[in-house]
This record gives sequence, C-alpha cells and structure tokens, in this order.
Amino acid sequence: MYAEKRREIEIEVYTDTHLITGRLATKEARLSDTLNYELPHLLVLSEATSRSLERPEESPTQAGFIHIDTMAIAFTSPLSPEPALEERQQTRAFEYVEKERHEALVKVLPFRFEGHLHLPKGNDVERSLWDLTPAFVPLSDAMVTINDQPEVAWQKEVVILNRRKAQIMLPKQGIDDSEP
Repeated sequence: MYAEKRREIEIEVYTDTHLITGRLATKEARLSDTLNYELPHLLVLSEATSRSLERPEESPTQAGFIHIDTMAIAFTSPLSPEPALEERQQTRAFEYVEKERHEALVKVLPFRFEGHLHLPKGNDVERSLWDLTPAFVPLSDAMVTINDQPEVAWQKEVVILNRRKAQIMLPKQGIDDSEP
C-alpha cells in the first residue's frame, strides 16, 4: 500500500467571531477541494493561532493544533500559493470546464464580499448558481468588508466562501453600490 502525497498549506479561517491561522495537511491541489471533498466536516490546523474578532484587544491564543467545524467557517483563504491551473487539471481533469468570470456580491454575516465567481462558460448565471453543489465556493479578486465596520476592508486574491452560510449571493450588475 502506498501513502498519498500530502502537502502543507498555510491558511486563514474566519468564523463570525474568530480569525484562525495555521497549517493544513492536504492531498488536494486547491483549498476549496480540500473543504468540499477531503475534509467536509472538520479542519485540523497545526501551529495555529486564534484571534477574537469581537475583542481584538485580547492577546491571540497559540496552540499546537485547533479543530474547526466546517459549519462554523464563514470563509477561508490560502496564505500559501496554490498549484497552477495546468497542474490541477492533470489531477482532476474530468472536473474542469471552461469558465467565465461574473461579478458578484455575497454576504456571509458579518462579512460582505465583492469579487468574481467563476461559472461554466455560456451558462445562465442564475441556473449556474442554482446548480452549484459544493458547499465551499471560490470568489476571486475579493474585496472583504465587515458589515458594521465598512471602513475595515481588505483585498484578497481568493476567498473560499461557505455557501451554507451565505445570506445573499447575486450577480453585481444592477446592484446599488451604496447598499450596506
């Protein structure tokens, strides 16, 4: 029997109350694949740090490992580079279809995201969102804000959103940008 090749990636995980950073061992090429297929219920981060979002003045807690129920995750983001598309296509070639970017607004309380969903090319956006089955969905070029602190905003190359917690997920065209 052979051992599956695993790699460690550094990630950050946001819940509605905490920011947790640490290292995740995975055999998948993408963080979203790890969340959807390899570890759909529980993440274990090693060399982890947890910070309160509600009380940022508190000192962070350091731990050898932290268990996180994936239902508690609002979003997560890789801090290590992910493999190139060509490498990922070799691993899961049957899953890749040509995609196009669609601007989107997503709310996963207490966060608000603006960025790009990548949906199958030529498909109706509404139908594509309806047909999406993974619980964790990537949003690229994401601007993240905290609902009650719009002055606190940051840009991420990619965030992996927990669709089960999303209260709103819609195409950006026609949205009033002044909406909180």
